[in-house]
Amino acid sequence: MMGMRQAIRLLVAASVCLLLIGGCGKKDVDMKPEGNLLGGAAEQSGQPDAGTFTSGDLESLEKTGVNPLLPDTTSDEYKAVYGRSTAPLYPVFFSFDSSVIEPDQYDNLNSSGAHLLVNAQARLVVEGNCDERGTADYNMALGELRALNVKKYLVNLGVAESRIKTISYGSERPLYPGHDEESWAMNRRVDLVMP
Repeated sequence: MMGMRQAIRLLVAASVCLLLIGGCGKKDVDMKPEGNLLGGAAEQSGQPDAGTFTSGDLESLEKTGVNPLLPDTTSDEYKAVYGRSTAPLYPVFFSFDSSVIEPDQYDNLNSSGAHLLVNAQARLVVEGNCDERGTADYNMALGELRALNVKKYLVNLGVAESRIKTISYGSERPLYPGHDEESWAMNRRVDLVMP
């Protein structure tokens, strides 16, 4: 009978293979420029070509503070999905007063593990967090246990242990400042951060 670790490794390996095979389709590329650097697309769309913009047409990134190429990690939508984790890695949520990884967290952990296996040079910081209940010392210890369990899970998937660092913030850095069950549940998590 196949062990749980072997089944998880097989699942991750199969997922990685499917991602690699499915993402490698051929595309025909027309390498002939047509009149300008935009390949004629600006002329066809009625937009001016790149040479006719003036300084007033574009707002600088310094003024807006937003880079449209990066996700807005401060938005409520981003925090709800990724916490403080680096997308496409997902946080791992825990039950009250527990460092046990629950089965409903396996899919997100397996997805994060597959991403780390494909990106073999990426480093990872596993950050343990707790809700505000309990003493500061207890929460630091619980956050560390949570981080260590997530690290162990990822190592069992095949991620090199030397690539993973753990840290506990206990209850010192709540992502959700509320004092209710919903906020506490969102703060009981481990974030996977690629520095």
